[in-house]
Parts: sequence; C-alpha cells; structure tokens
Amino acid sequence: MKHAVRPPHRFDQPALVTIRCVGTAPSLRSEILARAITAQIARAVRRGIGVVHYSIQDNHLHLMVEAADKQRLARGMQLLFSRIAFEVNRLAQRHGRLFRDRHHRRALTNPTQTRNALVYVLFNGRKHRLQKGDAPSHILTWIDPCSSAAWFEGWSADYAPTRTLLERTRAGPCVRGAEPTTWLAREGWTRGGGPIRYDEVPRMPRV
Repeated sequence: MKHAVRPPHRFDQPALVTIRCVGTAPSLRSEILARAITAQIARAVRRGIGVVHYSIQDNHLHLMVEAADKQRLARGMQLLFSRIAFEVNRLAQRHGRLFRDRHHRRALTNPTQTRNALVYVLFNGRKHRLQKGDAPSHILTWIDPCSSAAWFEGWSADYAPTRTLLERTRAGPCVRGAEPTTWLAREGWTRGGGPIRYDEVPRMPRV
C-alpha cells in the first residue's frame, strides 16, 4: 500500500509530530532509554534540526518541530528517528523495527492550534498518569522529566511551577529544545489563550 503524499510544509508554521512504536518495543521511559533519546534530540538540535519541544511516552514520541521546507523537515525527522531507533535497539539488545510506520505530522497554522499543541506535548505525561488513576494533587507537584517542560518559559505568573521543581527536573534526562524561530512557536501562541497554566490538561490541538 502506497503512502499518501505529505502536504507541503510552510517555514512559518511549526508542526506537531507523533511517532509510535511497534508492540514489542520496550518502554521508552525507562531511565537508560529516556536519557539516550534526549541525547539524540540534543544532538539533532545541535545539527540544526528544529525540535522545539518534545515528550517521551512509553510507546510513542511527540515533538513540536520547525523547518524551512518539507524536504528539510522530512530529512530531519528521518535522521532523528533512525538514530533513536539505533540507540534504543543497541541498549535494549533487540533487533528489528522500533517504530510502526512513518510519523504523523500536523501543521500548526494559528495561535490556538499552537497553544493547544504546546499543552499537549508538555503535559502528555500528565494525561497518561491521570488515565492510570493518579491523583490530580500529585500531578501538580510533578514535571515530566521525559519532556522539555522544565525548560518552558511561557508559564502564567499565577499558575507556574516552583523554581525548585523546575531545577530539580532539569537534573534528570530533560534537555532544552531548539529556540523557536516561527512567530507562532515563539510568542504567537499566547494569542490563543494566554500563558500556559500549570494546572491545564492536554487536549488535541484543534481549533
């Protein structure tokens, strides 16, 4: 079955990228694998691949990315995911495919979509913990160390995590993403609902 042709990518629009693992894959959130994956994300950023934010979950990854055009975005994601797959297989002593198929990509075309995508990526671990029955009060004293949330600076002044919590999380596998270059990812997203509150719950990034 042939893959559908991906739509063009505009340089001024960030994109939400999701890729899922095969059923036999190990949990990407184990400490050793999460550190390896964040190291590959940091390496990709140094190579100029615009991974602005990311979230590592048990069997999938979410990224907010930027690129000058469709080809550079595709090449950047192919390189990143191939390096991640190589490292995960090496450390887990496994063979074969890690990811199920091509990544899914959604263009973020306006402030509301971009803000929703930021909440979705930064708080994706929170969503899964709530689904497993964790108490909301526990969630609000936790920043996902397998995401870039600890480096996010767009918090609402009245609903921001404490400095101690941010600094403690940064001591884990969390790494900073690339500095946003698009207006939407840099500041335009605030026009879609204002600064992000730390008590928000993710939803899919639709208007």
